[in-house]
Formats: sequence, structure tokens, C-alpha cells
Amino acid sequence: MNSCKEIQMNNFIEKLKSRSPLIHNITNMVTINDVANIELACGARPIMAMAPQEMDEVTGICDGLNLNIGTPSEERFEAMRIAARMAAKKNIPIVLDLVGVGVSRFRMDFVMSLLDEVHVDVIKGNLSEVKAVIEHSRCDGGVEVTDTADESDAKALACRAALRYGCICVITGETDYVAELCDEADCYDNNESSQMSTDATGTSVMDTGVMDNCVVNAVASDADGYMHNYRVGSITGGHSMMKRVTGTGCMLSGLICAFAAADCDDKYGAVTAALSCMKSAGGLAASDMSEHVRGTNSCYFIKPGNAAYRDRLIDAVYHICEGDYELM
Repeated sequence: MNSCKEIQMNNFIEKLKSRSPLIHNITNMVTINDVANIELACGARPIMAMAPQEMDEVTGICDGLNLNIGTPSEERFEAMRIAARMAAKKNIPIVLDLVGVGVSRFRMDFVMSLLDEVHVDVIKGNLSEVKAVIEHSRCDGGVEVTDTADESDAKALACRAALRYGCICVITGETDYVAELCDEADCYDNNESSQMSTDATGTSVMDTGVMDNCVVNAVASDADGYMHNYRVGSITGGHSMMKRVTGTGCMLSGLICAFAAADCDDKYGAVTAALSCMKSAGGLAASDMSEHVRGTNSCYFIKPGNAAYRDRLIDAVYHICEGDYELM
């Protein structure tokens, strides 16, 4: 029997194939090629325009906008502002990757001003990055720094961000978490169980209903004691090799935007499907490398490393979206 995760993935893959959304990426210069290739692998069509002078025209013909602040400059930030205004005007999904947002005031000021000006559909970052945006604080140690937190802390932080910015919040790590503010009727369609947890700031989260790691429904109270309804998901999988390749997070943002553009009516489901796809691809890529090593007897053979893993990761996304492999 197919799991909830597999059924959901298959539904969104079919929508991706049918629509083949055009995604405008203003992304990290370090990983721009990988972002384009992973979007092609899943069935989307990337465009990587960056000149402010053409933002209105380019974004105006696209189905989604993926913004990544990993390699900032005044010109790139101006391009992002123009593109985001057009995307908001067209009502196409905007994904904002908070790469290194707490490293400099330059990045933080841009993100805060953008979130004040336009509605962003998805914000994504590791725990440190999302915490920095919530608290308007620095995180020392560079863009790869991460804090550790238990599941309830991560879910509570995702809920706080989703509430504050009215968007879907993704917190990435060994387990990915996704949260969205929702109507009570939507949140309680599949109640099965409940569990109460509390984060360090006093925000309480009640989980109600878990379906195969796809959806966890939640109720959380804010700082003023008001209760809010959320969808909260946790996605496990992947492989430790994903940390040895720069840009896996940037590639994930590209996938999220592609999946969201394929179904604007269910962005939460699309985001969860994209996270599941990437986690599964991470595991498949590592398994393929292990099989390749076992299949050679040459004493001169250089075993595949992180560069080979990056290529296999993109290949794995391609084959998952072609229906050649089941989700791991």
C-alpha cells in the first residue's frame, strides 16, 4: 500500500508534469547551476534573470519566484524587490530563502523590509536563520551555523514565524518542519491523537493527528495567550552526505517553488511534497554511491565523494519525478 507521503508526492508530480511551471530564480551565485538543474529534473523550467531592468518583464511571465539572499548585493536586492512586487501583483508564489540572514545587518534589513512590503508565501531557513528573523538578531559562525532544538521547540518556532508573517514556514535540518496558519475546520479533518509541548518562550503547541509523517495538526497560543490553528508537518529522511555538498538548501528552495507553482491552491501540500522529494533523493543518492563502490574492483578507482553525491542527488530527483523510484 502506498503511504500518505507517496500518494501526495505522486499527485504533485503529475501536476508538475502537466503545468511545467516557469520559475524565476534570483538565487545564490554559488549554486545557481544546481538550482536550475534540479528544477529541470523535477519537470519545471528555470529562468535565472538578475538585472533589475528586466525584472517586471521576466517575473510577469513566470509561475513562481524563488529568492535567495546567499550572495547579496545592492543590485541583486533591488532586483528582488522589483520581482517580488510583480509576483505579488500577479499572485504567483514567492519563496524566500533566508540564507545567512543573521550574519549581517545588510541581509537582515533587506529581509525585514521585503516582508513588510510584500506577502511572501514561503520562508525557509535552518533553525538559526528562522530564529534570527523572529528575534531580529545576529547568528555568528557563518551561513552554515545551526542551533539544536528538540521537536517541540522547532515546531513552536515554525508556528511563530507562520503567524507573524502570514506564510508557510519551513525549518530545515535532519528533520524538516513546516507550519502554516489555517482555519479550524481545515486543521481538524484528521484528528487521531494529541500531545502537548511548550517552547522556551511559553508558546504552547498541541499536536493533533499524525498521518505517516505527512501532516500534524496543531493549536498554539501566542505571547498574548490567543489560540491559533496550524498545520504542522515533520519530514524525516535524507543522508548525512547532504551536509557535505554546498547548495542542497538552495536546491530545496528551487524545488519548493516549483511544487508550489504547480498547485497554488494547496501550497502547504506542495511544500510538504517538495521536502519529501528532497529527503528521499538524499537517501537514494547515498544508496546509489554505495552500490557503485561495491561494484568495482579496480585498485585505481577513486571512490565517489561529495561531488559525485551532488550529481546523484539531482539524478535521484529526476528519477523520483519520472516514477522510477518509490520514496524512501
